Amino acid sequence: MTDDDDLRTRLHRADPAADVPPTAPDRVSRLLEKTMTTTTAAPRRTTALRPTRLITLAAAAVVLIAALGTWFVLRPDNTPGAPVAAPTVTEITAPGIAAKCAEPTADRLTEAADLAFAGTVTTIDGRIVTLEVTNVFRGAPTDVVRVAQTGDISETMMGSGKFEVGRDYLVASSEGSMLTCGYSGEASSPGLAGLYDTAF
Repeated sequence: MTDDDDLRTRLHRADPAADVPPTAPDRVSRLLEKTMTTTTAAPRRTTALRPTRLITLAAAAVVLIAALGTWFVLRPDNTPGAPVAAPTVTEITAPGIAAKCAEPTADRLTEAADLAFAGTVTTIDGRIVTLEVTNVFRGAPTDVVRVAQTGDISETMMGSGKFEVGRDYLVASSEGSMLTCGYSGEASSPGLAGLYDTAF
């Protein structure tokens, strides 16, 4: 007896339908034909969501609500007539000529200046010059600087020697007093921008 014969014998003994007589060939043909021609509808899927899917959808909804709430709180207020924060203003004084000037140096500018900025003159009202600040090199951030001219600074301010509306300036001050003698003037004055770059 081979292994295959032994396996067949064991399978035959284990077959629950071993004692059932074989089906007639014409019945087998009818059953086969019926099986091949009969269509059955697919079982309907239930629409109930699985617990994992429900948890995922709930988490997504929470994140969406939180994001919308954050946007609503932090959105910019573009309502016409909404209050606008007033610009910060710094005031300094431009003194007149006190003495002969020494050659300006970056070390002296770094040491002396507690405020240094770049700005454009927007208005000159009498002896008050208003500059819109474009860059602060040193000191507290500010939007506007007002310079009170108390004397003639024409000989000590770089460039044309005076403030003019629409021009760009580099200005440094110490304890509220503008540094002249080559430390403040028109931004395009030869050597002034390089002095600021080295100092700050």
